[in-house]
Amino acid sequence: MEFDIINLSAEEVQALTTVQLKLLRTAQQKKNALEHEMRQELEVYRCLCYTNNVFRSSLYEDKKAELEQEYEYQVEILREQLIFNMSLNEPTHDGETGDDGGDDTAYIVDYELSYLERYIIVRDYYMSIEDPAERMALYTADEVAKQYLGSYYSTLYNYLGTYA
Repeated sequence: MEFDIINLSAEEVQALTTVQLKLLRTAQQKKNALEHEMRQELEVYRCLCYTNNVFRSSLYEDKKAELEQEYEYQVEILREQLIFNMSLNEPTHDGETGDDGGDDTAYIVDYELSYLERYIIVRDYYMSIEDPAERMALYTADEVAKQYLGSYYSTLYNYLGTYA
């Protein structure tokens, strides 16, 4: 896959962590989908201009400029989200990751997911631990989960507590 949502060399792409690469791939796929949607919409509008005999007017060019402007706006949002989320998973000089501690978690930390999706990922991981005491001890000590789940942390704590 070609990555053109942000400028990265092949060496920089290879140096990304698994989570960062997943974030990059997801953002690139969304960008590609936006571009495809814009081209399809523009083609439909071009056909309408031909059928209504107004192709020589400035309507087509105006619509094209409008769609391209909206596309650039949406891509810029994706780009900013990608850079922010990748910085949360950036390795530091001592081998650990930044604020989220993504490398020391056994589950994927992806801030582009909804809170419900995050909850499900973390719940499934902790439910895979068979010993209830160990499960609760690990979950209670998981500082990443507290930040990652937000208000869902206590909900999951109560859920895991029912299986003790």
